Amino acid sequence: MASLEDYAWFVRQMPAAASSVLLGRTRLYAGDWDGNLRAWDSEGERIWDSEAEDRVERMAGASDAEPPFICATAGAEVVSFDAANGELRWRHTLGGSSDLVACTDDGTRILATSSVYELEFNDFIESTCWRFDGDGEVLREDPFDERPWHLLLDGKGLATMGLGRPRCGLMQQTDDECEHLQLSPDDPILCGATIDGTTIFGHASGAVSRLGKSGSGLKTLDKGAEESVLSLACDGVIALAGGDDGVVRAVAAKGRARKSLWSQNVGAAVDECALGFEVAGESSAWVASWDGMRASLHCLSCGDGSIHMSFEGLPRIRSLTSRADRVAIGLDDGRVILLNEALFNRRITASEETDEDSDNLSDELSRRSALQERLRALRG
Repeated sequence: MASLEDYAWFVRQMPAAASSVLLGRTRLYAGDWDGNLRAWDSEGERIWDSEAEDRVERMAGASDAEPPFICATAGAEVVSFDAANGELRWRHTLGGSSDLVACTDDGTRILATSSVYELEFNDFIESTCWRFDGDGEVLREDPFDERPWHLLLDGKGLATMGLGRPRCGLMQQTDDECEHLQLSPDDPILCGATIDGTTIFGHASGAVSRLGKSGSGLKTLDKGAEESVLSLACDGVIALAGGDDGVVRAVAAKGRARKSLWSQNVGAAVDECALGFEVAGESSAWVASWDGMRASLHCLSCGDGSIHMSFEGLPRIRSLTSRADRVAIGLDDGRVILLNEALFNRRITASEETDEDSDNLSDELSRRSALQERLRALRG
């Protein structure tokens, strides 16, 4: 059985379960269930340690800010750290549990959401979208009944959120107003993915939709699943969607016609997915599955969905992300693993050659055994 660590560029350890990982231009950032945050450079050397109030839920970076910074939702707070040294810039307590966070690249706007969970109703009864400037000053806070499950913030400061029940649709916020767009009223949004101006949403019905260029409409890309979409990734060309049935679908993210490209059953519920670097000459799809006891990480071909390699028997994968030639993984046992395109492909090639040598040896032994049997028969 292949060991994930054998294919890693480096492996590092958090004090508690690694709940969030973020890839910068050259660095890797991670947060854990106890509020610890760490940063490593491209060679795996630790740059800094810092602390938040509680479990780090999400992280976002403002790489073009002066200076660049990282924002994280943790416990009931949103916190901002200097990306270079981990020093606390500011923090703000939110109403309820902090959830999503997003920053403009220049760092002039930061958005965070929080939600209140009611045990009696077994549901989220209220959420708030908080808008800050780069110094952490609150510009506005907008409460609403639904919980947002995906948050994107464009370069002009327009925030768009995909909503769950009861109203569904989208919530959009600017510096001046907050507006609900009544789209897909009977089909809650459960997840989303944004890259290079393309935003994809996954729905409770199993549908996958794309946010229109105007930012005020949804176009259905695929309706081909009975299970809700719980995990989603997009690279601007294809969208990867998965749910509790263990089936991963690749859907064309561009073009007018609805087009499902392929599907693959990974055998257990899909927890996380990402689209990453080239493996064997094609872009790769990374899928983390969970059977209730152990996790698996699958590396698939984006061309046809065939599985290049699977890593079995892992602790639950809590966070999975990619950028350029890297894939980062955060696991329940606190490990943070970074994969590198060049090294991963070398290891795969070496593994295939070893398997081929093993097969050749097995064939040779079989031939020798058959020859010995014939010789014994002749002697008898």
